[in-house]
This record gives sequence, structure tokens and C-alpha cells, in this order.
Amino acid sequence: MKKLTLQPSGTKRFAVSSAKWLIVRESQEYLYIRSDNGERIRVDAGDTLDISSFKELEISNPHTAVINAVIQLAKHKIITTPPAKVKFAESMAISEIRAVVNTRTEIAQRFISRPHIEIQPNSKTRLFNASVVRLEAIIQNISDAETEAMLGDKDVSAVAGLPVLGDRKAPAGMTITGGGELWAYNNSNTVLKIALLEIHR
Repeated sequence: MKKLTLQPSGTKRFAVSSAKWLIVRESQEYLYIRSDNGERIRVDAGDTLDISSFKELEISNPHTAVINAVIQLAKHKIITTPPAKVKFAESMAISEIRAVVNTRTEIAQRFISRPHIEIQPNSKTRLFNASVVRLEAIIQNISDAETEAMLGDKDVSAVAGLPVLGDRKAPAGMTITGGGELWAYNNSNTVLKIALLEIHR
């Protein structure tokens, strides 16, 4: 595992070697990964990213504060859960346990606004990486002219996926629950513009 301290707007680069997966074990805030072809990918604590096609990784801190993170490069995919911090205050001695009680700490949800994404006709783009901390994703079709977006996995196409037909005057949208990877395909002859909002736990 690697411990990273990233200064505001700072970056770190290192070789991938034979690793195929990047696992973000801990991170105070989201970070950006830049691939060899220049694609910028957002990652949060608990995320696992396929880096089998990468030769070098660049991790950057887009925030105005120092971010501490722990990452792991692995040859095999490892299922992770977001790290939990437990604090004990005003503790008491326990002499006997009569029954197990399951408790859950309620965490305030976070809203994350993404830049609008434009997709050329008959092309597809990844909207979100898989994330264990994302609860919902809200997608709206806000194209300048009426355009049909097809939403689905990496195999989405003109004949596969869920259609969302709309434009700026009459935007159409969809809310998707869960943290799976999501792609969009432009099934029209005009540029597709999509607005995005994430809800994280």
C-alpha cells in the first residue's frame, strides 16, 4: 500500500508495473486519476479502478486543502467497502453481554455536481465509474435540440439500453439507484448534452 499526501492542486506520478487494479483504501476527499490517453477519472475512498491498460498513473488533488490517501496496486480485483472511523467517548465497563444489538451510524448524504458531458452522434461515453459510496445518480438530457440518449453498461448502443429523449426546453431525466458503472450512447444526429448529479453516502 502507498500513503500519499497531496498538496492543493498537487499531483503524483508513478509506474503501474504489472498491477491491474487500483484500490483507494482511504481518502479524505475524492481524487482524480489521469490515464495514459489523458482521460480524467474521479475516484473516492472504497473505489476499485481497472488500470490494466495503463503504463503510468497520475493522481491529482483538485481541492484547496491537503488530502491524505492510502492506495493499493493489485494484480487481482479485491472487493472493498468504504473505510469506517470509530471513536469511543464516555465509555463504561461491561461485565456481561446478554444480547447482541446491531447499530448503524447515520451519515449525512453528499451531493456532487458534475460538469456537463457532450457526446458526439453515434458515440458513447462513460458517465460514472463503479462506486461503493454512491447511492443514486440523476441524469438529465439537456441537449440544444431534441436528442435521444441510451443509458446502460459498457455495451450500450442504439439497440441496447434505456432511452431518454429530451432537450434544453423539455429536459428528460432518469434517477438510477446504486453505484454501478454507467455509460451513455448518443442515438441521434446532433450533439447530446447530459447534466449529472451524484448522491453519496
